Amino acid sequence: MGNTADVTVIGDPSLLGVARVRLEQLEQRWSRFISSSDICALNQSKGVAISVHPDTITLVRYLVDAQRLTNRLFDPTLLPSLVQLGYARSITNASLVTQLDGSLQWGEPLVATSIDIENSTVTLPIGLTLDPGGLGKGLAADIVASELRELGAEGVCISIGGDIRCAGIGPIDGAWSIPVASPFLASEILATATLLDGAIATSSLDAKTWSVGNNEMHHVLSPKTGLPLQRSAEQIIQATVIGAEAVWAEVFATVVLVAGVVEGFARIEAAGLAALAVFTDGRCLESSRWKEYTK
Repeated sequence: MGNTADVTVIGDPSLLGVARVRLEQLEQRWSRFISSSDICALNQSKGVAISVHPDTITLVRYLVDAQRLTNRLFDPTLLPSLVQLGYARSITNASLVTQLDGSLQWGEPLVATSIDIENSTVTLPIGLTLDPGGLGKGLAADIVASELRELGAEGVCISIGGDIRCAGIGPIDGAWSIPVASPFLASEILATATLLDGAIATSSLDAKTWSVGNNEMHHVLSPKTGLPLQRSAEQIIQATVIGAEAVWAEVFATVVLVAGVVEGFARIEAAGLAALAVFTDGRCLESSRWKEYTK
């Protein structure tokens, strides 16, 4: 899905191979860059029901719920705009390119999406597409961490493109220690999170960038304009969120970037999460629960 992954397992070393195979399965089903994936089939479906793997049923349910629960602050329908802006090619494999019909829409609600769990089919509204994006990598981390624990891993930490899920016994007094780097200097650590069983996700305007002529683009788009968020003194450049699951930590990290600190932090508090926001001018702001997890 355009990211790299790191897997740490405490226990049977063969589980590393299991994790690699499982992540590859999810990649093949969910990547918008792989023409044979379930996501590409859905994005070319033109309102027809598509048979997909149960993993993809789970993904689509999360995508629909995330758009609805955040009132479209997290919007997985923005793919046509992202491709138009120049992000069609995978950053990790330049031979893989997203192919879309030019007439597709974006920014519309997904409530009309039909999900048939019994028959494992999905019907997208005509003209809409899905981009698993950050939600997909967070969900993949959650799924693989949970499955490795069920297979006997004493502890596991899955990191996919900035989304991290920890479960079970960690290497430092039973916990997992996760540093949060500055968006300005990777060697500068803003905080260190201590997790027993939970997740942390960081979203940044600098995570995926490319140039179109003299204009530098990034992948975090405004759901209102379909354009990259503009940098200003009050714009958050990086958001880190701690929660129980990587999928929701990722969703709400995006919400903080898009909505800004007032509405973003209000939603963080309502969801029982913790957040750290870094502004373009270097200021940092913590939500009320941030200190519960960090030092």
